[in-house]
Amino acid sequence: MSASKTLLFPMGQILASPDAWAILEAGNVDPQEILRRHATGDWEESMDEDLAAASRQAIDSGATIVTTWQIGGYTLWVRTDATRQTTILDIPLDN
Repeated sequence: MSASKTLLFPMGQILASPDAWAILEAGNVDPQEILRRHATGDWEESMDEDLAAASRQAIDSGATIVTTWQIGGYTLWVRTDATRQTTILDIPLDN
């Protein structure tokens, strides 16, 4: 999927865990940039192809969209639920 400047889906309410905020701050990463890339399909460098393919399919089928980002040795997850009412920034428990 080529990156678009247009949002491919609504993100709803944006929520972030304290751990996600800490990783973004420590890595000096702008959360708005991560969210923009999440919602426009600009994922090529952020995650493996299987997850990218599943997220592309989820946009069309109305399922949960998940992108991952490597920041300072941690994996940040960005998940937009199937209803498109919430997008959550979090880290997996095994980080």
